[in-house]
Amino acid sequence: MINTNLSKRFFYLFLFFYFVLGIYLSLNVGITHDESHSYLVWELNKQKLFNIFLDGNFDVSSLDTYHGYYGVGFYFFSSIIELPINIILENLEVLDSSKKLLNKHPSVFIFFFISGLYLNKIIYLITRNKQYSYLSTIFYFSYPYLLGHSFFNVKDMPFMSIWLISTYYLIDILRNYLNKKKIKETKIILLSFLTAYLFSIRISGILIFIEYFIFLFIFLSTFKVDFKVFIKFFYKKIILFLLFFLFFLYLFHPNYWNNPLKFFYAMEFMSNHIQSVCTTTLGECMKAQNLPSSYIPIWLFFKLPLLIIFGLFLFPIYEKKIFSYKNNLFLIGSLLSTVLTIIFFLIVFKVNLYDELRQILFIIPLILIISLSTIYFYSKKVSYILLIFFSLYFLFQNIKIFPYNYIWLNNFTHFTKINGVFELDYWGVSTKKISNFLNKENLERKNCIISNRNEGIKAFTIDKTRCFKSFKDLHKNNERPFYVALLERSLSKGVPNKCENIHNEKIAINFSKEELILAKIYVCN
Repeated sequence: MINTNLSKRFFYLFLFFYFVLGIYLSLNVGITHDESHSYLVWELNKQKLFNIFLDGNFDVSSLDTYHGYYGVGFYFFSSIIELPINIILENLEVLDSSKKLLNKHPSVFIFFFISGLYLNKIIYLITRNKQYSYLSTIFYFSYPYLLGHSFFNVKDMPFMSIWLISTYYLIDILRNYLNKKKIKETKIILLSFLTAYLFSIRISGILIFIEYFIFLFIFLSTFKVDFKVFIKFFYKKIILFLLFFLFFLYLFHPNYWNNPLKFFYAMEFMSNHIQSVCTTTLGECMKAQNLPSSYIPIWLFFKLPLLIIFGLFLFPIYEKKIFSYKNNLFLIGSLLSTVLTIIFFLIVFKVNLYDELRQILFIIPLILIISLSTIYFYSKKVSYILLIFFSLYFLFQNIKIFPYNYIWLNNFTHFTKINGVFELDYWGVSTKKISNFLNKENLERKNCIISNRNEGIKAFTIDKTRCFKSFKDLHKNNERPFYVALLERSLSKGVPNKCENIHNEKIAINFSKEELILAKIYVCN
């Protein structure tokens, strides 16, 4: 391998160009249908904040709804950096109201970018190899599935990133104790801030306490730490953590300010909130409220890169070698136990999940760390070759399937039919491409466009006064011709008589003759 200084320079150069390119690409994807809802929730909470600070009106009763418990932590961050992004957006042909959504995309990517830096730190703590941690980070940044989500996913991507960052700081605190280094109160407060911030994005952030307890238990047992001595040293810091955690928790939730006990109601409310969505999995429409136990394993099998699956396959074979190092037993053992416990919890308690794995995106980096570390201890030389090969392979895949990177499936899916078998563009990223096609059609203003994702299509439509209608108006006596845009989850709805398919939004994928159909456009004459 190249020397450490040279590899470090190359890595920093890669980070610079990757960051700039990521920001640019995030502004060139479509607006998904979930973004408008999330932004509405933020606007409601922001208005209440203004009422509190400007008028002294602490009445937040209007937030006692699903909107009030949804979590707006991401927007506290994105609001800080959206001003320079707005300057860039001025030159884009985008509906003004939609620019408010589009300018959030770079913030999502920044979260992902920062998470990669912490993945690099954790990999290094395990392998003690800078070059391998650099290569692992490049692989992580190249992984199409995560990269795709980093362009627009305002909920799951920030949640995943903060989870990984919190994991690192917990490890850092425990390692400092082991090495008898001073543990600064600022780190304890930072961990409490990150934990509370996790809750502010999704209330399911409570699951991170499972990870904290697992890490603590394995740490104490691995290094044979005296529990009484440990508690005597840490009890003040634990109290400090809890106090600041509660402070930040309520700070990020205006809905709780006049009644802190609402937090417990929010937990109950969100846990009982049922989505009627179903996710196409192996050709079956699996409903969120009645998922089979195979749901998570199936999607992990088809969404994880082959390299990662290879590493997971190697793990039980080389377990003794890997765990012969106490450091690995602590770090890898804790990560593995966390992943298995959370998956077990989700399956046993039949937690509502939909949209493949996006709601449990936070376990993916943990799985990657376990697998990549396993491959390294299996063979350093082989691990270098595999990481370089897959990173380059992902580079070509990312170019080929942009902006649909998030729908990426591994090569196992190429042995079967994909269309109608797996969930694809469930978020409607294809709306921008649909708009581009309709713009070229030079439609008359009176020609209505009928779709269930009109907000995404309208955002990039040149004629802002165009007629847009939803599917509920499909069978009304609409003046012909009109156009019907069927996004992936609408393909089964059907279209009226005398409608002609004039365009299919589709992509070709490597090593498969099948083109993935993401949307269809019909003209009804």
